[in-house]
Parts: sequence; C-alpha cells; structure tokens
Amino acid sequence: MTAVAGSYVRLLNGYFSRPDFFREDVEKGTIRTPTGTRICALTDDFLLGFRSAVQFECGKATDRVFKACGKKWGKTFVERFDRELTDHFGVPLTDVSAGLVERCLDEAFRFYGWGKPAIDLTDYDAGLVAVSVADPVMPTVVGAADKPTDALFAGFFAAVFTHYAKTDLDCQQTDCPSRGADASRFVIGLAARLKDVPKWVGENLPHTVILRRLKATSE
Repeated sequence: MTAVAGSYVRLLNGYFSRPDFFREDVEKGTIRTPTGTRICALTDDFLLGFRSAVQFECGKATDRVFKACGKKWGKTFVERFDRELTDHFGVPLTDVSAGLVERCLDEAFRFYGWGKPAIDLTDYDAGLVAVSVADPVMPTVVGAADKPTDALFAGFFAAVFTHYAKTDLDCQQTDCPSRGADASRFVIGLAARLKDVPKWVGENLPHTVILRRLKATSE
C-alpha cells in the first residue's frame, strides 16, 4: 500500500462507531446497518431460554451444536465484515495492516454488544493464535458453571481465522468467566494440534500452561 493510500485508510477509521451505524425504522420496527443488514436485538432472558432449550433437545451434544452454529455465524460475519470494510476503505483488507483489521473487529464486537476482544499473535510463528473476550455474551448471562460455556464463540473464531488463513482451523476454549476467569480465552490452530485441549481444560490447567504445552508440540 502506498503512503497516500495508508493515510487515506487511517482517516476512515471508525466504520462501526459512526453515529448512524444503527438505523432504526420505528414504523417497521427494524434496525439496520448502513448496508441494509437487519439487526436482531436479544435479551438475556431469551439467550438463557434458548440455551436451555438446546440443552434439553441435544443433551451431551450441546457444545457441539453451539460450536457448529458459531462456525456458520462466523463464516457469515467475516464475509460481510470483509466486504463492507473493503467498500469502506476502498482497498482489500489484505492491503491494510493487521492492527487496523483487529481494531475494526474490536469495534464490531463492542457495537454489536458481544464483548471486548483481544488477539494475541505472540505464538503465530508456532502456528497458534490466542484470543480473549472480556464481558462475553453467553458466559455473562449464564453465570457460574462447571465447564466453559462459550462454544458459540469457539466456532465463531474458528470460522473467522479459517477465512483469513485460507486453511481449515479449529478453536478451543481454554478459560471462561463461568469458571471464575476474567475473560473467555481461546486458542486457534490446526484441529489435530488442539485435540488434547478439552482434556487439559477438564483437568483445570491454566490457559498459559495449555499454550506452553501446545508450543512444545511444534518444537
């Protein structure tokens, strides 16, 4: 990207925080984004009831169902995210900095009310990416639980990073506010690499220890 283009892109920061991002039509009872995407606002009670219904219908398969739903949600989101920001900046997202893409993702999460994400690329060269989400939606409404409750976001991040990596990636949750953590934490990498993570989470290993074990598998 040229210096001029880079300056232009920086001036266009704040796509999701623009004052007219949510456009209400009181007569029709709808909320839409500037591109016409319809927004659905859900209450905490609805989310709890939805989760309970899935648990009743799916039993032990509940987490797998939520993760599969998260993957479909993430795929739809990231394709729209890519398209809208490419139109907004006037250049493909591949031509802007990773920091700017992360900032836009952070804005999207905050303005949709999903939480406050942070992406850690420290172990990227080892084939691992760590993500944390403070104030995540589902654990916040679920409250205390004996296991992580953010399978929906695990599927979401698997789809988002698969899109940008151009290869099939998995995501496993390593920590959760429902178990007393200050944020939901996830690790993203190849599925075969992450296969032991659920077992380690069941053994109550800390997020940092899980990352250390995963890094050791690449050495």
